Amino acid sequence: MINGLYKLGVKLFVSNPAAANIREFIPVFHSWIQGQRIRDHLLIDVHDYSHVQNGPGILLVAHEGNFSMDQAEGRLGLVYYRKQPVADGFTTVFATAQAAARLLEEEPTLHAIKFRTDEFLVFSNDRLLAPNTPEVQKQIKDFLQSAFDSATVTVAPHAIDPRERLAFVVKPT
Repeated sequence: MINGLYKLGVKLFVSNPAAANIREFIPVFHSWIQGQRIRDHLLIDVHDYSHVQNGPGILLVAHEGNFSMDQAEGRLGLVYYRKQPVADGFTTVFATAQAAARLLEEEPTLHAIKFRTDEFLVFSNDRLLAPNTPEVQKQIKDFLQSAFDSATVTVAPHAIDPRERLAFVVKPT
């Protein structure tokens, strides 16, 4: 992984988006704040962007990173992106996203929402350390393949336009 890169994110896609009403996540995220439900995170506030088409949806702000039920590109999913440095970078980001997804799947008010396990998005919010160039794409792709065992995962750039942030679609098999 690129030395010093910690502004990483993961989007776990909802497998049954028709079952989800985006505004139902507001009280759930408020309850997470009240109970400080995410380990090693100071949960602070909830913002409603549900009015923005294909936008960030419902955002849960934490000191360490943000969570959102994101609707970008018309695909509902849980996004977690890290804002503060952490020793094991991607491992922590991915584990935190999975833990939050489990909490949502266990939430009785959300009508049995489920997350896909056959595809997710990994992205960097640091265009200085990780510009969307072929060289950096190869470096991140190699890292992701080693992190998930290259024999059992397909990693493909999400956007090759250098003006877009560096992102990869990961498909475990």
